[in-house]
Amino acid sequence: MVVGYNVHKYYKNSFGCDSVLAKELYLDSNLKELMEYPDNAFPFGIWQDDFNKTVGQILNYHWHETIEMNVLLNGTLDYRLADQRFVLNEGDTMIVYSNSLHGAALREKADSAEMLTIVFSADLLTGGAGTIYQKYFQALSAEGFLGKKFEHNSEMGREMYGLLTDLAATEEGIGYELRVLSKLSRIWEKLFIHLMEQQKKPVSKRSEKYEKEIKDVMNYVQQNYMERVTIQTICQHTGISRSECFRIFARFTQKKPMEYINDYRMSMAVALMLNTSWTVDRIAQECGFKNASYFGKLFKERFNQTPKKYRINQRKEERSIG
Repeated sequence: MVVGYNVHKYYKNSFGCDSVLAKELYLDSNLKELMEYPDNAFPFGIWQDDFNKTVGQILNYHWHETIEMNVLLNGTLDYRLADQRFVLNEGDTMIVYSNSLHGAALREKADSAEMLTIVFSADLLTGGAGTIYQKYFQALSAEGFLGKKFEHNSEMGREMYGLLTDLAATEEGIGYELRVLSKLSRIWEKLFIHLMEQQKKPVSKRSEKYEKEIKDVMNYVQQNYMERVTIQTICQHTGISRSECFRIFARFTQKKPMEYINDYRMSMAVALMLNTSWTVDRIAQECGFKNASYFGKLFKERFNQTPKKYRINQRKEERSIG
């Protein structure tokens, strides 16, 4: 199992409420997120993903069996859906279909972004099988549907923004689950009709070959980032060529292999800086950097301060908030 610390996720029992619970990103060896819900008997969850240069900039590639719906509340993100890349601006919405690889990263020169995330199992609307599943979900799966972006200045984009934020604001109490189901049904009806009207096939089909390769590569990096990871070791353990390795990283991350690996190591190092009292030397070693000096150099380039100064400043901020 891989634990992702690089983006802080917060459950919210209603949009904008004060009760918040931190949520980490748990992945299995195939990059599948092991989803948890406030009520596992009702597979529906709402939270906010916070991206910023101080704590986290990247939501690494993962997938899950549930359907995900995002609203970018502020800022700008680079959003990845399989090998497709989108720029999300404030107010844009993104639908990610079940079993689709996806991830996001703060755009270069952007300071922060906040994204509302809603996930639900299709079983909530279908009961697991039957006519609704076959007509409105299985039909999309058969076409290889990955997901779709809606821009905030389009008619459908404005409608999706209103529907999703209204869903997130559903009041708890007696009848909460029924209200959620009613709103989800309306959203899915609107989405399905739009997709059918716009094009015969919602999106180009997913590439199983490339999905398997990126899962193998990312899993190897996430399981072995604390060791000596090189392009050669990636190729040896995944069975791909050197040129294919560069092609996969460029296609899915827009980075060279070692740039991505160091970014991943840095995200894990930041979590250790914030959540442990380990020395900088130990953190550098635990996260696979060749030495503390090299780690410090990369850290200062990223955060414009030394690791020790960063830790001191973050603890001061935590005390002031507390």
